[in-house]
Amino acid sequence: MRAVRALRLAGGAALLAAAFSFGAAAARQGAARPAALTGADWRSFGSAERTAYLNGFLAGAAAEQVNAAPDSAAATAAAIARLEARHALHFPYAPSVYSVQLDDYYFYADRLSTPIVDVMIGLNRRMLAPDR
Repeated sequence: MRAVRALRLAGGAALLAAAFSFGAAAARQGAARPAALTGADWRSFGSAERTAYLNGFLAGAAAEQVNAAPDSAAATAAAIARLEARHALHFPYAPSVYSVQLDDYYFYADRLSTPIVDVMIGLNRRMLAPDR
């Protein structure tokens, strides 16, 4: 029970930080859902905002992966740690790895309208591909 509470507190703190960061971006560009943010938003984020976005994304992806498991009643920090120890997380890399990849992707102006979530999924698939 404490692990669940700790995960919720950590997730809540990450979401709060991300919401604060995204609130500033949304105020600049009109309200946007985190899943609808694009390369233009990514470019406008400072380092702390990028880190908050990626930490929230990775924590949410890990929690959803644990929740989707048929033998799991709820996401816990321990369950996520077990997946991480087995190198079984769907998004296994550190936020800094994804940040550099996103910077490279959004270097080209014609890609700025692509949602960050879509790019993250595509980048992750390519990085996990055995023949890349």
